[in-house]
Amino acid sequence: MLKPIKDFWHRMKIRAEEDIHDDTEPPVTHTKVFYKEYPRLPSVPLFPYDQESAFQNLLEMRESQRLFSDEPISLADVSKILQSCRVVNPTRNPEMRTYPSGGARFPVELYLVSFNVQGLDQGAYHYNIPKGCLEQLIKQNLVAKRRALISPYLENPAATIIFTSVIARSEVKYGQRAYPYSLIEAGHMGQNIQLTCAEIGLGACPVSGFVDDSAIKMLDLTSDEIPIYSMSIGKPTR
Repeated sequence: MLKPIKDFWHRMKIRAEEDIHDDTEPPVTHTKVFYKEYPRLPSVPLFPYDQESAFQNLLEMRESQRLFSDEPISLADVSKILQSCRVVNPTRNPEMRTYPSGGARFPVELYLVSFNVQGLDQGAYHYNIPKGCLEQLIKQNLVAKRRALISPYLENPAATIIFTSVIARSEVKYGQRAYPYSLIEAGHMGQNIQLTCAEIGLGACPVSGFVDDSAIKMLDLTSDEIPIYSMSIGKPTR
């Protein structure tokens, strides 16, 4: 990993000893949405979007769900969610996937932490994208470690997807820009996952409030692979 990327990541990561809870009243700049406008300049109205479009409706259904029920989700649902990030054309060089990647370097890896999935043991898995399978890393009840692996601000997810970046895959082509390109790629993948969850009636919430070293230790990541993002999924509370 290039030294500037490693230094920046070490400055940004959350540590176990840090108190990431903040009970103070947030300022209005944290709670109110602000818009930028150019009222003195001419504007061109856009055509209205197609309200009958299934995809447009799906976009409106997407939301961040922070409270999940005790109901398990199925392995079939997990399969649909993970396979929203898949190889479309393996014969093309470079291969084509359901999401873009800078230079088709595909540095982002996905790991699934199973807490309450029917048909799947509790524990941690690596999602092998080319083979379309889960590789079991740990068979263990990890519920007690959930807050460190996810965020203190989520309750009771059935599973969590942890995104990592094998940053060297992109560094060879893009140098220090490999880091932001990994974040952009994870964002594309995350939107695929959230839209799939919306389609099948599951809740999802993307967060980055996990303790980095806890994720690294659990997944046994090398020094060239860093956690960058996570997505918790489950049945929403009604």
